[in-house]
Amino acid sequence: MTLRQKLAGKRFGLVLSAGYFGFFGHAGFLSGLAEAGLSPSAYAGSSAGGLVGGLAAAGMAPARIIELLLDLKRADFWDPDPLGALQSIALGRGHGGTGLLRGRHFQALLERALPVASIEACPTPVALAATNLSRGEVAIFRSGALAPRIVASCAYPGMFRAIELEGELFWDGGLVDKAPLLALADWDGLKLDALLVHYLPSHGRASIGGLLAYAQGLDIGMTIARREHFKLQLEVAQARGLPVYVVSSELPKVSPRKLGEGASAVVAGRAAAARALAGEPLPFQANR
Repeated sequence: MTLRQKLAGKRFGLVLSAGYFGFFGHAGFLSGLAEAGLSPSAYAGSSAGGLVGGLAAAGMAPARIIELLLDLKRADFWDPDPLGALQSIALGRGHGGTGLLRGRHFQALLERALPVASIEACPTPVALAATNLSRGEVAIFRSGALAPRIVASCAYPGMFRAIELEGELFWDGGLVDKAPLLALADWDGLKLDALLVHYLPSHGRASIGGLLAYAQGLDIGMTIARREHFKLQLEVAQARGLPVYVVSSELPKVSPRKLGEGASAVVAGRAAAARALAGEPLPFQANR
């Protein structure tokens, strides 16, 4: 039985993983599901996955999400505050030194684009993962203002300054919880028949050396921790009898300086969905 046949007519939740600028690929994957006549009954995501999951849950059609992302320009999210960061570091207080970008441009873009203002107003349930630096734990947002919580989920360490919400600081959800499938599996009342995960493998270095060896080693360690955390969540959900299907996609690399590759990533994500749906579900095998 193909993956599409297993999902057709079922209430399934879609989990979209972290993956830097992988939101283009996630948008293509979502478009591929729609073309196959499949519509998720709930969403969960971290970072890039939180962005696309939040937009879709808010009621934006895949084509509109793709349009919004392909129109993205560096100026839409690039709002560095080097003086504020230096002042924060010099004075030894505040969180200005946690990242280059403030995130205000990004939040303003979302507030203009989103058809609803809060998570509770979303037509489809959504859970967004972030890393709560103040409490030292994973945060799963299921309520509250939507735009700032998407920004918090996407606040990539070093690139974005930690996002302050209600007196607490948040960074990218993918820092700890790469693909938060238990955010849906543990959500009472959803009554889901299955979970579908679009997993974007991390591409850290396989070896270390040179002046950046320390940072490279940390990156490898964090990649391992994120992957193992996801595998544990996968085992827990399956032990409860909830089917989980994982589609792992390799996509063209996109970055702030390579936004032009976004269109290729959308196409690759859509193709990944088509291939996966046409075949039998495969076990999770991502090494990174």
